[in-house]
Amino acid sequence: MVEVTKELLKDMMDRYNIGKKPLSRLLGWGDTTVMRYLDGVEPNPEFAKRIEVLAGNPWTYLEVLEQNKDKVTDTAYRKSRKAVFAEIFCDRSTEAMQYVVAQALGDIAPYRVMTVLYYAQVCSLVFRGLPLFEEEADFSPGQPLVYPRLYGQMKQYGIRLIQPETGSFSAEEQECLKQVYQVLNGYSPNALKALLVRAKRRIRRHLKESADHLSMEDLKNQYETAFKKAGAEAPGELKKFLSEALKRTEG
Repeated sequence: MVEVTKELLKDMMDRYNIGKKPLSRLLGWGDTTVMRYLDGVEPNPEFAKRIEVLAGNPWTYLEVLEQNKDKVTDTAYRKSRKAVFAEIFCDRSTEAMQYVVAQALGDIAPYRVMTVLYYAQVCSLVFRGLPLFEEEADFSPGQPLVYPRLYGQMKQYGIRLIQPETGSFSAEEQECLKQVYQVLNGYSPNALKALLVRAKRRIRRHLKESADHLSMEDLKNQYETAFKKAGAEAPGELKKFLSEALKRTEG
């Protein structure tokens, strides 16, 4: 346990850019506690477990940092906050996910977030010719989720109302996410599931048997004609396409 705790502490201090004394204070310990653990003192099992959780969960560490920021210097707080934000928002997929969560004020189920992301990505490809984020949708046989990594992240860490201070999404991209969220917010969980099941089944027919993902260009091509046929010309008109898709699902 000693060596494991030492490595986890070193990892935390490096990734979250926090010193020994400030970390001790954030965790409500004496100023020298972290130093003693690094020197090889056997950690209290409760402390060891807490270190393990925080080292593996930057979202929880950020909560601890915000709750106890008055226990460290302003410089230590700002440096660590910047580092943990970089850890959390390491890609645009996660940033998009958190933007959707923010639209719902944190009151949204992971499956709904994932559905919004999928159709926002499709709308961006069709109407802008560009993807919103780099995550490819997963169309593996037997895989019920389109973005299993993001879904797993939400299930593991929970829905957290956290946004980057300086986001990378343009006003146009944010509007796309917002409009798709507003459209899909009117659908029941069962309707959303039916839409994704149909979408995955439809796209599987166009994939090679060994393929699990579709390129952004191919994903755009899958929807471009259908959107035009439904009269959907902007993200806010997505409902025109979805209504037709649900009718076909029910049929």
